[in-house]
Parts: sequence; C-alpha cells; structure tokens
Amino acid sequence: MSIKFPVKSQIKPTNVSVDAVTDKSIKQYGEKNTVIQHADTVNINMQPGRNSSTFPSTILGDIKISNNDAKLLAEFKNSYKNILKYCIRIDPTGDAFDIHCIELIERNYNKWQFDWRDFESEKIQEIVCHTLNNFNEYLYYLSDKYMRLLPSNPDFLICKNQSIEEGERLREELRPNSIRIREELRDRYLELWPAKEPTPK
Repeated sequence: MSIKFPVKSQIKPTNVSVDAVTDKSIKQYGEKNTVIQHADTVNINMQPGRNSSTFPSTILGDIKISNNDAKLLAEFKNSYKNILKYCIRIDPTGDAFDIHCIELIERNYNKWQFDWRDFESEKIQEIVCHTLNNFNEYLYYLSDKYMRLLPSNPDFLICKNQSIEEGERLREELRPNSIRIREELRDRYLELWPAKEPTPK
C-alpha cells in the first residue's frame, strides 16, 4: 500500500528504515510509529513486518491466522456448517435421521482427512481434526448396527429397538454416545464460529 500526502516537516523517523531521506521516501515495516516534520511531500510504503510469516492475517476468536488459513478454513466451514447444525439438532434415538446427511459426512471426511494438514495454525489443525474425529465416530453409531431404514420413507433412518438386545444397545450405547458426540460437535461449532456474548444492560 502506498500513501502520498502533503506535510510540513523535516523527517524524524521512529522505528523505521529510511533508505533515501533526500528522496523523501520511507519504507515502514510492520506496525510501528513514524514522526515526520518539515517536508512538502512524503511517500510512505507500508511493508509486512520482516519477521512476520503470517502477514497479512485475520482473526478467529482470539486466534490470529494467515489469510491462507482463513481461505482454507472458510472452505472447511462451508463444507460442514449445515451438517454440524443438523447433527447437533437431531437426536437419532428419537428422530428420523436423513440418510443423505451420512453421505455428506462421508464425502467431506474423504476430502478433509488429508487436507486438514494444509493448515499452518496448530490451533486450527486441532479444531478441524477434532471435528473430523467426532464425525468419524458418529458414523459408527449411525451404522446399521444401531439404525435401520424408516419403512415409510427409505431416505431416513430410525434407531433399532425391536428386540431386547437392540433395546439394551439403544439405552447403553447409542443414546449416551450420541448425546456426548452431539455435545462435542456443538463445541466444535462454537470454536469455528466464535462470537462474543452480548453484555447485559
């Protein structure tokens, strides 16, 4: 970014690199201060900090991430936003579960099980990896060991509960684990879409 503006001054830089005072040109690195006095016109070229590998950057909650990570994260969030919201909201032990959601989970997992390594931020890697692991575990509980097709609509699944054995699996395995995983997916959602709580008036 190049800024050109008239000032009245002699050049007195603070924390800047001055390459040619006679040309009235200054290169400013990073977020530093410059004081200029008694010059008719000064050109200031803003440059990334020399030691900043993540400049320019953006913010996710309290995490500063590179624009490359931000772009990749936006792609990940676009892949999973609706799936996360659906899985958090729908209880497979009491509601019919859309079988197409399972197909989307599998398709996205096949892509992101490798691409998550492209994130530079270790914190973002951790969030994304945990999200993938949550979904991968959830697929086990949405399998035909616990679920069956809804007779009236084969686009949906319902939990198996037609025998004593299936009833025990429902109560002891499917219900507690589906609740736990959905709570973990809720936590992932809040990490991926952080927001400050409104201050009470």
